Amino acid sequence: MLLLAAAFLVAFVLLLYMVSPLISPKPLALPGAHVVVTGGSSGIGKCIAIECYKQGAFITLVARNEDKLLQAKKEIEKHSINDKQVVLCISVDVSQDYSQVENVIKQAQEKLGPVDMLVNCAGMSLSGKFEDLEVSTFERLMSVNYLGSVYPSRAVITTMKERRVGRIVFVSSQAGQLGLFGFTAYSSSKFAIRGLAEALQMEVKPYNVYVTVAYPPDTDTPGFAEENKTKPLETRLISETVSVCKPEQVAKQIVKDAIQGNFNSSIGSDGYMLSSLTCGMAPVTSITEGLQQIFHTKSRFRTSLGKSEGLMAPGSNQLGQVVAPPVTQDAGPPSRGPHSTHPRPGAPERHHCSTLVFLNCRPTWHGNPQWLPSTTEVVTMGLFRTIALFYLGSFDSIVRRCMMQRAKSEVADKTA
Repeated sequence: MLLLAAAFLVAFVLLLYMVSPLISPKPLALPGAHVVVTGGSSGIGKCIAIECYKQGAFITLVARNEDKLLQAKKEIEKHSINDKQVVLCISVDVSQDYSQVENVIKQAQEKLGPVDMLVNCAGMSLSGKFEDLEVSTFERLMSVNYLGSVYPSRAVITTMKERRVGRIVFVSSQAGQLGLFGFTAYSSSKFAIRGLAEALQMEVKPYNVYVTVAYPPDTDTPGFAEENKTKPLETRLISETVSVCKPEQVAKQIVKDAIQGNFNSSIGSDGYMLSSLTCGMAPVTSITEGLQQIFHTKSRFRTSLGKSEGLMAPGSNQLGQVVAPPVTQDAGPPSRGPHSTHPRPGAPERHHCSTLVFLNCRPTWHGNPQWLPSTTEVVTMGLFRTIALFYLGSFDSIVRRCMMQRAKSEVADKTA
């Protein structure tokens, strides 16, 4: 009985040790908090400001157009819950001059206190075929969508780390999770945001500062309406395969995830599926996110094991990079961790993989049944992948049909 109790205690401690890194951070209290929203004069940004204001936050709106800012300010102030709340408007282009952005943030902090949450929502979309887009379009989108998020974040991060509290939200797009026809410039600028967010989260997590990346779908905003005016036919038809979301719905989900400190924020069932398929090695800030990533990654990883034996030459991985020589069971007692160089008892030898090349290697752990994929994992992820392939196939079909229609039109014009 004593032995059983001791075993239970050890198991409980190990469980806490394993789960502790995945425990969600303490939710951010919005009442009295200072929330800065860039691109807050319209669309998703304005709805996020309204949602935060409804919960008692003080708001700083940052955008270029002063008239739109003042109009948004009046609309937001209708949702106040107490007389102390303030909406501050500052006109500046967050993508052009870092010193101006830094000064703007200082002004806002002098009036409303340190920034508790920054929402980077300033952005724009221009679409077109790769060869039809001017090089300046790529430069402009990278400036607005990427640097327009870097500059405000850089301006608030030092104070957040000093105070050991803060949230930084990056509003990306589902086009920042997968590339689509016509979005070579837009998607690349939104993909860049994820790389920034992942690296930044690793830096600031020890200071109790958490990053959220939002991936909204097509949303009924003025920017979306403007974008539709110049979309190629293929891009427009692909966009029409999914419904358009309301900005209020998107804003509520983003604010909810930011408050909780969730790294990923997706909208709807299709957003969840897309996030599951593209989670990769994204940071984890909750048990739910951790289980989702483990569920997906382990399933994909384990199904590859049966095909891995004999595919790697000793001392190299699949990219031809040189790694440490193989280690056999005689090398010492097994060690813990995903990059251990010691095989499990009864398992064939495998090759050591460094952190940077680990994902390019396929260890051969055939001897341990726990690494065999479960039916639930295979079925679920197989279903997700099948649905994704169906969507991609339908998109390819749209592109081919448009190409054929153009070819027929050109022939008809020549013969007319």
